[in-house]
Amino acid sequence: MEVKKNPRYDLEKKRGLFLEIGFLLSFLFVLLAFEYRVPTKEVEVLTEDLSQEIEDIVPVTIQERNKPKELPKIKPLELTQLILADDDDDVPDLEIEDSDANEDDSYQIAEVTEPEEEVEDIPFVRVEFMPIFNPSKNKTYEEGIRDLFITMQKMAKYPVIAQENGIEGKVFVKFIVTKTGEIANVMVVRSIDPALDREAIRVVQNLPKFKPGLQRNRPVSVWFSGYISFVLQ
Repeated sequence: MEVKKNPRYDLEKKRGLFLEIGFLLSFLFVLLAFEYRVPTKEVEVLTEDLSQEIEDIVPVTIQERNKPKELPKIKPLELTQLILADDDDDVPDLEIEDSDANEDDSYQIAEVTEPEEEVEDIPFVRVEFMPIFNPSKNKTYEEGIRDLFITMQKMAKYPVIAQENGIEGKVFVKFIVTKTGEIANVMVVRSIDPALDREAIRVVQNLPKFKPGLQRNRPVSVWFSGYISFVLQ
């Protein structure tokens, strides 16, 4: 169905007029915006006298550093003046006695040697390079340990009195390997029987020499320990 419009109410003809009115209104708004001024308050000028406040401010003082005291100047040594005595003054004659000297007038200087301080040899428990048992046979610490226990077991002789009493067990010993590889201060750590203890001490004292332990590339004394097993068969 065709819609019929009244030509009177057709706004398409007035489009140009509306456009001109819109441009005019826009121009008026822009013009008013440029002409508008924001009201500002006048800045009050400080008329008060600030001299009194400045005087009240505490002055900043800088403490002067104490200058280093000048060391007293040392005067150069003055030559002693020779005082000539008058003939009337009694001045005793100085006689210079010749000391017993060698024919070549040479002096012998005695050499003074200070006694060397003895450093206390304190055994270590653990060092960088542990002692090696029987170094002619063993090259490492682990090889020496195995050989040490085997050698101690082979050297041990079961005391007859302990066999008759049926005494058996392990005797733990402790000793020092000195800086020269010798064995010293053998002691029993865990005792079973006096006869077995004496045999264990005898075995340790007759062991071959060790290669001494090293700490900072210097031979030192080191504590060592081991045990002998006494078992009845």
